[in-house]
Amino acid sequence: MPVITEGMLRKLDKEGQLEKVRITEKDILTPSAREFLNVKKIDFRIKKSQEQVVNNESANANRVKDSQANTSEEKASPKRQYKDYITGATYDKKPEFMTQLFGNELVVKNHKRIVLRGKFDILQAEVIRYWKKYEKNKKLESDFAQAYRFVRDLFISEMTDTPFQERDVLGYDIDTLKDITHNTIKYYKTGHLFEINADFDETVIDINCLRALSRECEVAAVDAFYKEGKTERVDMLKALNRLSSILYLMMLKANNGDYKS
Repeated sequence: MPVITEGMLRKLDKEGQLEKVRITEKDILTPSAREFLNVKKIDFRIKKSQEQVVNNESANANRVKDSQANTSEEKASPKRQYKDYITGATYDKKPEFMTQLFGNELVVKNHKRIVLRGKFDILQAEVIRYWKKYEKNKKLESDFAQAYRFVRDLFISEMTDTPFQERDVLGYDIDTLKDITHNTIKYYKTGHLFEINADFDETVIDINCLRALSRECEVAAVDAFYKEGKTERVDMLKALNRLSSILYLMMLKANNGDYKS
């Protein structure tokens, strides 16, 4: 069940292949990809697969019998649909202990990439929960919306194995965010927030929970993408490092009273 993103479509557009795109009923269009196609006025109506029809009116009886024999043979030996990503083994049905990594390629459910996806899933769910909790505070709600979009884009980038597209968050590019959170005395008189405890404002405590979960995601990503001294997906590792900076900046703003009316 491939996920089709805006980045993938833009690449096809650049190569002059966008007009030929066909979306099957098994594909998933991200909202930004759907919007991109609408802007381009591209017809992305689902093209359903059609089964081959056997001609029962064939004049050649022998060919009909052969066709029926072949059909029976195919039913007895169905086409293998899944492939083990690690070993290359094929499966008629997806084993319960395995899940899809990309397309029909399977890995065991404790594969490092799947563990990472689980961490993303938890983090995304928790961001939404606190986003909902503070929706009446428009300043904080706006920052939660931006944090959520950052996490969502990271999740999609990993699942589709496509480059992460950096963008400004909370009014800063992600490298400036790092500078702010590493030089808090320069930007906030209180300096760093050490030893978060029950004496802090509830908002600071809540956002700190999300910051801790983002660290879990980052560690899981390093575990998945750092292998024998070689690093894959540097873009994602950098973005995850900056995600904790985004959430830490939100903590600093909350502690400084920036979200109060």
